[in-house]
Amino acid sequence: MRPLADLAEGLGMRYVFAESWAPEYGNAVLSRWPIKRWKAHRVADHSDFRNVLRVTVDVPGAGEVNFHCTHLDHLNEVLRMKQVNSILRSADGHHILAGGLNALDATDYSGDRWADIVKYYEEIGKPAPKTELMRYLKAKRYVDAKDFAGECEAVVVVAKGQDVQGTCKYGTRVDYILASPNSPYKFVPGSYAVVSSRGTSDHHIVKADVTVAGDDGARSVRRQRVVRMSKGSAKGIWAAK
Repeated sequence: MRPLADLAEGLGMRYVFAESWAPEYGNAVLSRWPIKRWKAHRVADHSDFRNVLRVTVDVPGAGEVNFHCTHLDHLNEVLRMKQVNSILRSADGHHILAGGLNALDATDYSGDRWADIVKYYEEIGKPAPKTELMRYLKAKRYVDAKDFAGECEAVVVVAKGQDVQGTCKYGTRVDYILASPNSPYKFVPGSYAVVSSRGTSDHHIVKADVTVAGDDGARSVRRQRVVRMSKGSAKGIWAAK
């Protein structure tokens, strides 16, 4: 895709792209470091154009890092559950899962705030908000980068009764960075933040720092390698520190 190729060239980065429903629409990963392997997997079934892009990056000092990028259905939670189950079934190792999951996490909102969200969705004709998908992933012990948030400049007004920065025009959080269960990928406390996309997207940028633990786990801080991951950042997705 020409715009993506131009962006990667301008940044001096490698990239891979997985087309979805049209030649210039899909999932992409840009990397400063060599992309050793990548594969696009159609989620749900062949009638569903959405995919997950699986990329293995060779990060100096940290080794191979598996990064999965996806964009789930924006209207139907039943279909989103089908899509995410397909992603989990086909996963073949520890990974970071990131992208627009288009689902809400009930723990982000108070009861009153949730009632306001439901009412607002009804008023604009949007399907009722659902939380099954995020409950399911949390039950699977996926770790949410949001739990490692630091101070950051607000990009949209955070409503009363909501303890997390929204990532879309509705003020809710629908974009996530998650670490697979029991993986060597650990989020750095205070590193999670939402950054304004400044009109380049209808969603905002989500970023987090990740440590990659050695074979002996995360017990020895000195033996950990720190890698910066920034979904959508101009600095790229991976940059060794």
